[in-house]
Amino acid sequence: MDIAEYVAFMAGGGRGPRGEELRRRAKDHLLASGWTFYRFAKCDGRQELRYRAPHGASYISLIVACKKFQLFSTAPPRTTARGKPSKKRAAPDCSSGVGKEIARVISPIGAENGGRKRGFGGGEDVCGPAVGNPFAGECPARRRKVRRVSALYADDALKKYAAKKKRKKASASPQSPASPPASPQSPASTAASPSRVLRPRTKDGDKAQAAAAAACQPTRARTILAVLMDKKILPPTAKLSYKRTRDGPPAKQGTVTVQGTIRCACGCGGKAFTVAEFAAHAGGCGAERPSASVYLNDGRSLSQCLVQLMRAHGGNMLPTGSPSPRARLKRRCPPELGDGDWVCSVCADFGDMLLCDCCPSTFHHGCVGLDATPQGEWFCPSCRCAVCGSSEFEPDDGEFTDKTVIYCDQCEREYHAGCIRGRGDQLECCPEGPWLCSHDCSNIFQRLQGLVGRSMPTSVEGVTFTVLRSTNLPEEEGMAAEEHGKLCAAFDVLHECFITLIEPQTRTDLSHDIVFNRESELRRLNFRGFYVVGLEKGGELITVGTLRVYGKKVAELPLIGTRFVHRRQGMCRLLINQLEKLLGELGVERLVLPAVPELLPTWTGSFGFQSMSHSDKMEIAEHTVMCFQGTTMCQKFIVGTATP
Repeated sequence: MDIAEYVAFMAGGGRGPRGEELRRRAKDHLLASGWTFYRFAKCDGRQELRYRAPHGASYISLIVACKKFQLFSTAPPRTTARGKPSKKRAAPDCSSGVGKEIARVISPIGAENGGRKRGFGGGEDVCGPAVGNPFAGECPARRRKVRRVSALYADDALKKYAAKKKRKKASASPQSPASPPASPQSPASTAASPSRVLRPRTKDGDKAQAAAAAACQPTRARTILAVLMDKKILPPTAKLSYKRTRDGPPAKQGTVTVQGTIRCACGCGGKAFTVAEFAAHAGGCGAERPSASVYLNDGRSLSQCLVQLMRAHGGNMLPTGSPSPRARLKRRCPPELGDGDWVCSVCADFGDMLLCDCCPSTFHHGCVGLDATPQGEWFCPSCRCAVCGSSEFEPDDGEFTDKTVIYCDQCEREYHAGCIRGRGDQLECCPEGPWLCSHDCSNIFQRLQGLVGRSMPTSVEGVTFTVLRSTNLPEEEGMAAEEHGKLCAAFDVLHECFITLIEPQTRTDLSHDIVFNRESELRRLNFRGFYVVGLEKGGELITVGTLRVYGKKVAELPLIGTRFVHRRQGMCRLLINQLEKLLGELGVERLVLPAVPELLPTWTGSFGFQSMSHSDKMEIAEHTVMCFQGTTMCQKFIVGTATP
């Protein structure tokens, strides 16, 4: 074994021609086992190589790291519920002790706590989250009910992915192999920012965090022109002209500035305009899309450039799970989610969790109001028909029966097709467009859709309130491309405000998935219903939030942030006021959000929110509200102004 050979070599004095080779093999072994290496900056300016274990501890020398690795790899023998040694097949060695560690933290549950005695992945100890599929088959009663998950389990998978990504990047980069690895505080370090922890960027934090914030902060305003320049679609200082027709004479001409505006070349003194202002300055009609009438010298319009952006980044910017206009039906759990989730769907933390017998979601007993594991089958609050309360369903296999389950496109609750027909509604097949469960949800949906793409004035002069949402409608490609460009700008604002959030389950950027409405069969990662709300000033998005409205009962705002250069100007309060006004008009009862510890006094003191009690959370338990580890869920009741 590489680690043992290196430890023995160092115990013998550490001299000889094999030293460098053994060190290299030991480092490779640690990396393959989920360890990460980083450079630590000392006070005298020198940098030291540190070794971080999957459980979070760091060591200053390779020999100490190897000895700790051997210590962690020593696992006690597993026992059955009766205390006898288990005769099950041992976990794969994986050339490390990681498999044994995972086998210890995912434990079988005996009859004494109401569960079924079943190991992970079909009764065998395994070394990964995707081996075996206890969700497959027709008998959900065979599934293991409770699992114990520690932070080591998820962080190990996350860091292995980060190490693999770094190696791919290094092999494709012309940089020298001697280049130091990224710091744990660097935004490029995936393992430093798991999605379970929400970490806002601040300029008053430690030096490493401030440096990371400065490195990620865009140098220009977040306008559509800035996004096109960042993506190398629009050349800097490009010449533009406004034309009423493609072959017509230019009404006005200008030049793109590095700040993402258009500097007019007429006798107006070289004023800088946004795209809309430039079109109005040229005498354009206010009803048309300005980007469709602003042309580059090569003949392309800005609208065509935005379509090019949307198509060019289709693999990266538009996730494969983007929402479709067709109503959503409940399907079987996909194989990749067969072993269930890693964290609680309510509090996003680890521990002893209960698995739903219908979906891959997991829950702490206390988070769903249980004192012990129930006997027989158990279904989470979200997997129950809103009419009859039953969790029985027939998956979407092409047939539309009474037991087919359809989701409301606004409140996202489940309904049996037979229950819908029983209350007098006509539903013979899956609707081609969105399906809404009630008059209230229909009003909210139509109102929000009507606001998408519009700019509404606020109480602050020059600042407008806007609502954005991703769309896949091919017949509206030009409009969808404009929305996509603005969503890219909103995504950049969130990246400036928060440390990059990588979701271990999907290995994708969580902020990106929310902004672009990625769908998933795992409820806590299904972002189909999100809207992006924001404040614009001079054509630039300066404050951005992500909003989801679960009918009239509750709305959530998991992410909200303001660009550094516009902070301490009351922009966040202005956006909250606009949201409260909008939600009041829609008749929504309360707004909830997760507050990080350092901002909890601000939300509860200045913005009028209150920390949610357990009973408050149980009142909205049928809705999967986003939460992050270490945050406090807060709520604020809305003073309604809705008209019947």
